[in-house]
Amino acid sequence: MLVDVHNHFSYYQEDIERALKDIRENGVLMVSVSTDFPSYNDTLELAKRSELILPAFGIHPMVAHEHMNQLDLIRKTANDALMLGEIGLDRKWTKDASQYFSQELLLETFLESAQKLDTIMILHVAGAEKKVLSMLENYSIRNAIIHDYYGPIDLVEKIIDTNLYFAFDRSYLESYTPEIYGWMERLEIVSMIPDDLFLIETDGPNKPPRRMPFEALQIVAERIAELRNTTVEEITSQSTKNLITLVKNDPRLSKYATILRRS
Repeated sequence: MLVDVHNHFSYYQEDIERALKDIRENGVLMVSVSTDFPSYNDTLELAKRSELILPAFGIHPMVAHEHMNQLDLIRKTANDALMLGEIGLDRKWTKDASQYFSQELLLETFLESAQKLDTIMILHVAGAEKKVLSMLENYSIRNAIIHDYYGPIDLVEKIIDTNLYFAFDRSYLESYTPEIYGWMERLEIVSMIPDDLFLIETDGPNKPPRRMPFEALQIVAERIAELRNTTVEEITSQSTKNLITLVKNDPRLSKYATILRRS
C-alpha cells in the first residue's frame, strides 16, 4: 500500500470518479486535508465512498481571519476529527500582517484540541517555521507532520531532534527551481531527514497538467529516491512504514493502520 500524506482530494471535482478508481486500482491511501468547512464536508462524503481516504479537518491559515466567529464550532469539529490539517501559520504568501493574529488564534484552537486528544496534525509552516515550532513546543505536540517546508536549513535539525515527521513534496522537482528562492540549497534537506521521519506527499491535485494520484505520487517518489540515492520502492515502502508508526497507537485510526499493512 502506498500513501500520500497531504492531498486535497475533494478538489478533483469533475475528475473525482477517475481519481477514486485510480487509488483503488493502484492501492494508494490518501490523507485528504481540508482548508475550510465545505472542503471538509466534501472529504467526509468521499471517505464514505472509499476506505482509502483518510479525512483530515483543517482551516487553512490564509483564511483564518474569515473564521474568527466560528472558533467554538472549529474546536468541536477538531475534537471529532481523525486528523487535523491543513492548519498552521503562513508568513510567506500572506502579505497583510493584520491577519497574523487571527492565524495564531486559530492555530492555538487546533493545538488545544490536539493536545487533549493526541491528534495527528499536518502543518503549513511557510515563512513561520520558528513560530510554529515554538507553539508546538508550548503545547507539547509530538504527533505532527511538517508540510511544504521553505524554512532555513539549520532549523531542520530542530525538527529532527523533536522527532517531527517531514513530508517531501513535488517542490523538489527541477521544474520548481525558478519558483523557490534557494532551491539548490534546499535540496540538502532531502538527505538530512532520517529514514524513520520522512513521508511523501503530492499536495495534489497538481497544477496543470493535472495528474491522477498514483502518477503524481510516483513522480515525487522518483525524485526523492534520486536525491537520497536509493530506489523508488524503498522510498514508498519507508513512507508507508513511517505513517503506520505514526497512526498505530491511535485507536481512532486502527482501520487505516490495517489498510496500510496490506501488501
